[in-house]
Order: sequence, then structure tokens, then C-alpha cells
Amino acid sequence: MAIQHPQETFAGAFSDRGVAVDLVDWSETIWCGKIGYAADNTGEPDVGEIMDGFQRLDRSQAAGRLEADWDVCMSVHYLSAERPNGVMFGFLVSTERQPNGFDVYRAPAARYARIRICDETARALGHEPWRGGIPPYEWIGEQLAPTFGYRYGDVALPIFEYYGFYCPERRAHDFCYLYVPVSKAEAC
Repeated sequence: MAIQHPQETFAGAFSDRGVAVDLVDWSETIWCGKIGYAADNTGEPDVGEIMDGFQRLDRSQAAGRLEADWDVCMSVHYLSAERPNGVMFGFLVSTERQPNGFDVYRAPAARYARIRICDETARALGHEPWRGGIPPYEWIGEQLAPTFGYRYGDVALPIFEYYGFYCPERRAHDFCYLYVPVSKAEAC
């Protein structure tokens, strides 16, 4: 894939069933926006409320935004049953010092596998097109990564959908990439 963000370094590329999979190493990142968590370890956060809070922010007031045309929907703790699931809508920034009302989430450095979420990817992997909700992280973690000798990575790391280049006329983004933390599978 041609897209490379300032905090990532390409570590490899694979293809399976016509689906391009990039391995990327992310440096520690700081995300800014709105985050919310479920009330317990089995429920879902109020995504509509979190999105409403994000949309009410005056994003021009955020300090150190790194990419003007990219936004994230981050799923926090979805690979772990030991913590409440969280969702964050936001964007990359260079500093934790943000105005009141902005939530900040610091993600440690990690390796991710990424694919483009689109109808073609869904069909190639034998799924119906994804139309939102919990991201289809199993497409990477259970279908693609094992083919290349990888497995899910640290369960404390977030999964995220990274949306690029919003088009107001279509009310849609041009790109959506799914990032899932992975690590090398241990040999048998």
C-alpha cells in the first residue's frame, strides 16, 4: 500500500487471496479526541454518545495534530476479556497537552498488520461487506496473519480503523484501513 503515516515504518508485505497485508511498526503514538468505556467487562460502550462528543469538539483547537485528513475509530481492550471495552474517535497528535474537553490516549510502540477495509477485501475473504460496528479484526487475526506466521499481538493494544481523506459531498472517507496488533507465531 502506498499510504505511510509519520509514526509507522514498513516491516513487510504479504498477499493472500488477492488481499494486500502490510506489516507496520508504529512508534509510540498519542491520540486525541473522545473516548468512552463499557460499564463492565462484557458490555459495549455507548458509541453514539462518544461520537456525538467527538463531533462537538472544536478540532481546530487541538494542539499538534499530525495528519489533517485522517481520523481514527479505535477499539480498546477488544482482544481482552479482563477490561471493559472502549471506543475512541480521534486523530494523531504530537503532545498530550490538549485543551479541556479533549481525551488523550497514549498507545505504546507495536507491530500491526493492516488491510484495506472495502467490499473487495470482504468478498476475497468470504464475508459480507463490513458496514460499521465492531471492526472485523478476525479477518486479520484469524484468517490472514496465521498464513504468514503471525498471531494476535499484545491484548492490551488497540485495534483501529484509520479513515483518510473525508469527502463532504459524499459524506464518506476515501480510505479505511484496519490495523490489528500482531506478533510472530511461535514455531511448533
